Amino acid sequence: MALLVLGLLILTAPLFFIIDEREQRREDVTREISSKWGMDQTVIGPMLTIPFEVEVVTRVNNKPVTTRQIQYLHVMPENLEINGSVSPETKYRGIYESVVYKSRLRVSGTFAPPQWEVAGVSESKVLKDKAWLTIGISDVRGIRENSRVRLGDRELEPLPGLPTQEVIATGIKALVDLSEMNATTSFEIDLLLDGSSTLAFSPIGKTTAVSIESPWASPSFDGAFLPQHRKVTEEGFDANWKVLHLNRAISQSWTGSATSSTDHEGHDYKWHGDRPGGLTDSLAGPSNILGDSAFGVRFYLPTDVYQKTTRMAKYAILFLGFAFAAFFFSEILHKARVHPIQYLLVGFAILVFYLLLLSLSEHFGFDRAYLASTTAVILLISGYAQAILRSLRLGITVGAVLALLYGYLYVILQLESYALLMGSVGLFATLAAAMYFTRKIDWYAIRLNQKGTTTQDD
Repeated sequence: MALLVLGLLILTAPLFFIIDEREQRREDVTREISSKWGMDQTVIGPMLTIPFEVEVVTRVNNKPVTTRQIQYLHVMPENLEINGSVSPETKYRGIYESVVYKSRLRVSGTFAPPQWEVAGVSESKVLKDKAWLTIGISDVRGIRENSRVRLGDRELEPLPGLPTQEVIATGIKALVDLSEMNATTSFEIDLLLDGSSTLAFSPIGKTTAVSIESPWASPSFDGAFLPQHRKVTEEGFDANWKVLHLNRAISQSWTGSATSSTDHEGHDYKWHGDRPGGLTDSLAGPSNILGDSAFGVRFYLPTDVYQKTTRMAKYAILFLGFAFAAFFFSEILHKARVHPIQYLLVGFAILVFYLLLLSLSEHFGFDRAYLASTTAVILLISGYAQAILRSLRLGITVGAVLALLYGYLYVILQLESYALLMGSVGLFATLAAAMYFTRKIDWYAIRLNQKGTTTQDD
């Protein structure tokens, strides 16, 4: 029996490969849908990108040569407030589904006049009439309507691209003239942005406040910061974040690239158009000092059949052990004889359960697939047990044991936080039951190759 169990467990390895292959196929379809609609989105900005001239001395043929170069000063807003509504919907490609969304964002706040001395920039070298208001958007294909950009009392024209990719790589820009910006200036931007799965924001303001509402009932809040207030109901959710500049490693202004190009472990930051790296792998956007402070919401699909099937497959040894134990005790207690081939067929039936569960889940959902698969396998094994043990009562008993096991493991799947506790209690109860029902067996008197005997005293 032990050898049979080990051999059947080896056969579960291809099952995990099948689950991984189907999940990868789902991911490919999701990526294909997202590439046409818009990938995961991270909004960074706005910020002021201000060009200034510097003189650089180099030596050519051992002679000093002075050239002028353009560098950029990046200035973060004093206050940043984002209010948005997001309307997700489910797209289908064959049997696979993916979540996409349409968002309407109102971005507002204020900029303080740049402090040239603090930034280490000579004001006389600043090209104030060639400054830019830049907004980082991880996938600009998601912009469906012309954005309205207003700075102070002026309406600005949004343009594609960025003046420099020192900090962010993709987004939009608007030309501004800082000659008259001698006081705190307000800004207001309207964005209609489409994306997939995740919407995130970078807290680049001295104070950043974000408020999002949506009719999606299964959000997953993620990133560097969790919302201070959130409300999730069957009708949707609303969430609010507030982040201070003291909470993130971003200064209010700097020249050149980001204030730090590596994290505390020395990993280089690079731009990833669809996925980040570093500290926020679950969010979209750049993996630099701006993107790694991002936070937001993932529009989670609660019916992840592949993850649930994988978790069920990890319990294969329990299913095999309990099924074989039921037949074994039938041999001991009722003097029945079960051939190893019959044990093997029962083991194959248990392994087929996982294939049934996986294939049916893709079409009918996990719960209905679980009910159909367990019903089919329990009827098959209990009917087979009745035939080979020549006892209706033993067949019903084997079926009841399997039904109890499948039902109990389904409950464990639903209670993720208490899975270990419930599993431990269940195993203890099972061991106690086995000890109770076998307490009168004289194991020295057992001969499996001939009629077995048990003690009959009470």
